[in-house]
Amino acid sequence: MRHERLIAPVFFALLCSSLLSGQQRSTVQSGKPQSFVKRCAEDEDVVVRFYFNPLAHGEGTAHSPLIFMPVSSQDPRLDTRPAWILYITLTDLQSALNVLADRQILWKESTIPKRLVVDPVDLPEPQHDSMEIAVSSPRGSASAQVGAERTCDLLSEISDAVTNAKARESLSFYRRSVFCAPSEANGDHH
Repeated sequence: MRHERLIAPVFFALLCSSLLSGQQRSTVQSGKPQSFVKRCAEDEDVVVRFYFNPLAHGEGTAHSPLIFMPVSSQDPRLDTRPAWILYITLTDLQSALNVLADRQILWKESTIPKRLVVDPVDLPEPQHDSMEIAVSSPRGSASAQVGAERTCDLLSEISDAVTNAKARESLSFYRRSVFCAPSEANGDHH
């Protein structure tokens, strides 16, 4: 009977210990839990979508999103940009995710993955005052709105983090398409 009384507290202690050790694995050196976006930088199956239309509700043509999808460095799709998709190496995608994770961005996280490659009618309502960023992997998804005043700097930082020349060129094209000023550092030339 005395042993039976010890089983429940011992089981509870073991359960708490295993939960705490699992939480510690998803922390950074500072002891804070890692953001979903930072954890996604460790995934191979992750997609990032940038969607900004500075002309929303105004004159001009609609802008398309830019979607990063990782492929092997040997994949023939590497550096191609069919429609909205930019195929980049996993290393470059991880670099972009690290830039996003390190910035002061308020993310809405979900345990449910989200389809980011969608038909134009299924895109979120465009905003002229902010850029939507969405990240999705089998772990779940996260989305954020970045103010228009921060959009160009953020896209520039991501371009700086990407090492592949053709991917940087595509990013420069996207930056210009959303009216970011050309930057010599990013290889933007008129």
